[in-house]
Amino acid sequence: MPRHGNLPSDDDEPLEDRTAALQLHSKRTSRQDKKQKKRDRKRDAVVNLTKLPSELIIECLKPLSPGDVLCFGHVNRRFRTLVDAHATVIGDSIISQRYSILAQCFPLPKFLHEVEPSTRALLLDEKRQKGLGIHGKTYYQHVPKPDPHVLCSCLTCLMLWNNLCLALDFAHWQDSLDTGKAIAMIPRGQAPPWNEALVRRSAQMVKAAQHSSLWHARILEVHLDSTVRSIRRHAKNQGNKRKHVDMTDEDADGTDAFLCKPGPLSLEFPFHRDEYYLLEAYLPNRWWRKDVDTWIYTIAGQHERDLDLVVRYANRSWGDPQIRIQ
Repeated sequence: MPRHGNLPSDDDEPLEDRTAALQLHSKRTSRQDKKQKKRDRKRDAVVNLTKLPSELIIECLKPLSPGDVLCFGHVNRRFRTLVDAHATVIGDSIISQRYSILAQCFPLPKFLHEVEPSTRALLLDEKRQKGLGIHGKTYYQHVPKPDPHVLCSCLTCLMLWNNLCLALDFAHWQDSLDTGKAIAMIPRGQAPPWNEALVRRSAQMVKAAQHSSLWHARILEVHLDSTVRSIRRHAKNQGNKRKHVDMTDEDADGTDAFLCKPGPLSLEFPFHRDEYYLLEAYLPNRWWRKDVDTWIYTIAGQHERDLDLVVRYANRSWGDPQIRIQ
């Protein structure tokens, strides 16, 4: 009997399905897989860290840099709370290990409430506050004015506030100094918004350092980085024949130990950003003593001496018996 159309016959073999999934080999897929594996490793690391006791985590944070510790605090809520609660312990440990020299050059000013009540009135006297008018000078635009009702306004504390704010402002312009780009100058009498935001940011960081030694360590870390970059920049300048700070590549290891070497003094406060171009290593409050072959740090006891001068000046100059301090 003849076959009709496509009707199967008894001699036809059954069909076997041999199809298989296509293997995808693309650069995009490989990149996505690598990113996913990296995210998985980070997640697993965080999960494992959360299982550790708080005491062990704190000990692990102490050898880190302040910037790394602050970044660690942004991982999750528990780590943020842990860092905030132990900021003083962690910060003090980091400063002693990494920034023991810079901490003596850039100590923190005192709070006003730490001063005796009778002396506070003298510090806040309107006539005296008007005499401290350097922050109102038209050329003095890179350092904000401290709040005299919060911080002590003796000359020493004003100097300490100015130094810390200066360190942050100097760090902001390091990229411009490295690349040879001119620092933006402000015409006298003007207050551009970008400068107001910059000095306000500096003030906020110094205020944070007043309450947390971890933020104080962060400011010292920033200034050490600025100092290392500035030393390298000036060392490459063949036309600069001044004596430079002695620093090798091995010295730039994240600590300030190399600053114990003898070197040029840097005590002049930069009253204008123009002076940043020649600023190599701003390390105030210390002198090199050749007779003992070491640095002498001069800030110890200066705050108390300044307060004593304020009281003595008031006793000598003011005639109001209600104001005079006996």
